[in-house]
Amino acid sequence: MLASQPGRKGSAAEAEAKARIELMFPGFGIAYDIYLQDQRNIIETIQIGNLVKKDGGYSSWYSGPRAAVGEWPAYRETLKSRLPDSAVRAIDDSTTRILSHCANPKEPGARRKGLVIGYVQSGKTANYAGLIAKAVDAGYRIVIVLAGMYTNLRAQTQLRLETDLNVNDAKEKAGVAWWLMTGKDTDIGPKNTVGMMASTSNVAIMIVKKHESRLANVARFLQDIPDETLRNRAVLIIDDESDQATPNTKSDQDLVSTINRRVRDIWKEVPTGTYVAYTATPFANIFIDPSEEEDLYPDDFAMVLPKPDDYMGADSFFDVNQDADHAEDEDIYSLSHLVSQDDADVLVPHGKDIESFEPAITDSLSDAIRWFILATAVRQLRTGKVAHSSMLLHTSHRVRAHQLLKDAVAGFTEGMALNRDDEEEEFRSVFDQEIDRAAHLRAAEEAHTWAEVWEKTKEIIGHVTIKIDNGQSDDRLTYPDDEPQLVIAIGGGTLSRGLTLEGLVVSYFLRASNTYDTLLQMGRWFGFRPGYQDLARVWVGPGLLDDYSHLARVERELRSEVAALEAEGKTPRELAIRVLAHPGRLQITSPGKMSNTIVVHAGLGGSRRQTIYLDRSRAGALRAQEAARTIVGAAVGRGLTHHIQATKSRTTSASQLFVGLTNNDLIKFLEHYWVADSDPWLQPSAMQDWLELHGDAVTWNLVLVSGPGRLGQFTYAEGIDVGVVSRAPLKAEFWTPDRLPTSPPCGSDIVNIRALMSSTDSLLDLRILADSGVLEDPDGLLDSADTNDVTSVRRVRQALAPSMGVIVLYAVSANSQPRPSSKTRRTMDAQEDLIGLGVIYPHAEAEDDGEYIAAEVRPTLSDDDVDAEVSTLTDTEGDFVEPGAA
Repeated sequence: MLASQPGRKGSAAEAEAKARIELMFPGFGIAYDIYLQDQRNIIETIQIGNLVKKDGGYSSWYSGPRAAVGEWPAYRETLKSRLPDSAVRAIDDSTTRILSHCANPKEPGARRKGLVIGYVQSGKTANYAGLIAKAVDAGYRIVIVLAGMYTNLRAQTQLRLETDLNVNDAKEKAGVAWWLMTGKDTDIGPKNTVGMMASTSNVAIMIVKKHESRLANVARFLQDIPDETLRNRAVLIIDDESDQATPNTKSDQDLVSTINRRVRDIWKEVPTGTYVAYTATPFANIFIDPSEEEDLYPDDFAMVLPKPDDYMGADSFFDVNQDADHAEDEDIYSLSHLVSQDDADVLVPHGKDIESFEPAITDSLSDAIRWFILATAVRQLRTGKVAHSSMLLHTSHRVRAHQLLKDAVAGFTEGMALNRDDEEEEFRSVFDQEIDRAAHLRAAEEAHTWAEVWEKTKEIIGHVTIKIDNGQSDDRLTYPDDEPQLVIAIGGGTLSRGLTLEGLVVSYFLRASNTYDTLLQMGRWFGFRPGYQDLARVWVGPGLLDDYSHLARVERELRSEVAALEAEGKTPRELAIRVLAHPGRLQITSPGKMSNTIVVHAGLGGSRRQTIYLDRSRAGALRAQEAARTIVGAAVGRGLTHHIQATKSRTTSASQLFVGLTNNDLIKFLEHYWVADSDPWLQPSAMQDWLELHGDAVTWNLVLVSGPGRLGQFTYAEGIDVGVVSRAPLKAEFWTPDRLPTSPPCGSDIVNIRALMSSTDSLLDLRILADSGVLEDPDGLLDSADTNDVTSVRRVRQALAPSMGVIVLYAVSANSQPRPSSKTRRTMDAQEDLIGLGVIYPHAEAEDDGEYIAAEVRPTLSDDDVDAEVSTLTDTEGDFVEPGAA
């Protein structure tokens, strides 16, 4: 064991002995190498939580990454040169957690499948590059990266990994020799040598497109490796953008889509190794049938990557907090613009006759392009250097439409460049409109004068280029390090999957979709904007602001659910239940990927619902008042226990509570109270179905929320008075009733107040009971609860009052006023006070696997939402040939 001594190299005799032992005991070499490296390096031992496997067993094999010599230490230095220390630590910690959940490479026959959930444009590639480095250090010897469907994305990933992992470095490394099997312009070929796998030091790595023939080549490569050798060469499969193409898209469970079958074929050939699915939109992955052993459901683990510091995600651009406590003018309106239907009609092709499509530069698109150039100029003034700067223009998936739009945009930008001296007034108008719109995100960045910005704008305006990036374009986006790009990118599918738009400042986005995952993946504007967060803007088409707001909330809750699963050590087989518990107006994913979910599971237990669409017509308001007074009258008439909240102010009206209403009381109320179809679970029939399954022994608390007395009083019954609350509706330019899924009642006047409930209202009934001495809370759960966290509220209610549901009524002032600084709200201007409804469902212990109710999935999708058979995509890359091969 002299070779284990620091600084000592193994002798030729030792190498020969090792080779002979390897012949007698396959796998000895890799185990011996790992032992030596463990001796040569100082190992940082990190305490890793036990992994709960699908069979309930525990396994913990990974003691932490190498600290001094190895692929991870080298990659860590690369990361340190690019990222702040906090980001490097986050990658280090998360990849250690992921690898500890993977199969032990030193245990032949160990196999694991898992899911890692990141954020769109958040650095997933940097994360899985770190996982690869640590896995190789730990003993993995074959790395397969499935890099999406498109050639440009595969090439981008290839170059990134080649550079970051330094796989082309010919100098001797510590026991590892990389063996590239793909190149910048070449994907894996049909014939590949396997002789190099005889050595335990060689690491084969390939970055492969999800194309039928390329995936078949990967499976053939694995088949050609001798069985005993392959059994001792652990395989790591990284499936990037794993929700695209990999899940089975055939609606018949007996059929298997082409790409799904090919990826299954690869996994079937792996005797020892791990399949890790990386995605920001995991809905399709977790709808894979868990009972199908050969499929790719993440049986063994699911993990959420931490949100990086300074990352601008859905919650930066769109409303996440549906809470009346938050300011009326949410930050979303400082970063987001709504495109009018008139503008959208000009820019989105309709019908099959694409040649009749004549796009023109509308006012909103003109503003977006001008702001893109201005923001780029401001950014250059701030940094003193030129960097890549991009604008995304995404109006359609149709290839011909991209070319026609490019012609229009090119003509517009060329005209501005040639007449730049006459453009100052138009540019100044956009500058004044936008420059301080998100000033709260500017931090310490210097504010430049208009004169400085205009001089820089005139300097760069002639450098704008227009690129098309789609499945057929031959002049695609590239970002050379030595040639900064100022580019407007027009495209379709390739721009909505994985491809990074460097220095993205402005997005103009009109393409609609009916599915969660497609919409989120289209959000290329998510990402890092160091030094120019206040300059980032997105223009979105009619309805998309509401869609993304909903998705931002669903995404946040999904991540919370997955994190809770990991913390509680629960099997990922429970994950599908949790995700299905987020009903929404949109379909979750395409219908083929939901073939294992006939209906959507309500998952309502412990959740809260609230009406944000109110009818302010006189008839509608009086109908709601009558329903409210009827249910309050029933509580008073039966002599139900009545509590009044203690208040410190004599002028403040007190909220009131009745205890002991029945399921039937709630159903009768819903039968007389109008709720928009956008919330199916507050319809009386759906509520009845849910209560029949989960409503045994349930009672309902009725809370009458009181606002400040100065706004006026509302009387529910004799002696039952509360203060009205103010909930100013959105202006018509931000929402109109035609956004609802079905037409509202005849004669109605529907407004959108965006949020009805305050966060503290979720526990208000329990607080009143505790203050009245009726409810015991020995552990102080009410005081420690985070009312902004859905999971926290659920846990408190489950612990203190699991069989209590809550009906929360709000008397909304007919004269609700927006805050003085509001730019998005208007006066309610109703004739009568309105009634808002909140419902908090009781805990549902039996709401588990197999219980699906109410919402049968019948998606209606646009033609670009369904994953086409990927085998039909053109594969323009050549076959990889080993250097020096004939």
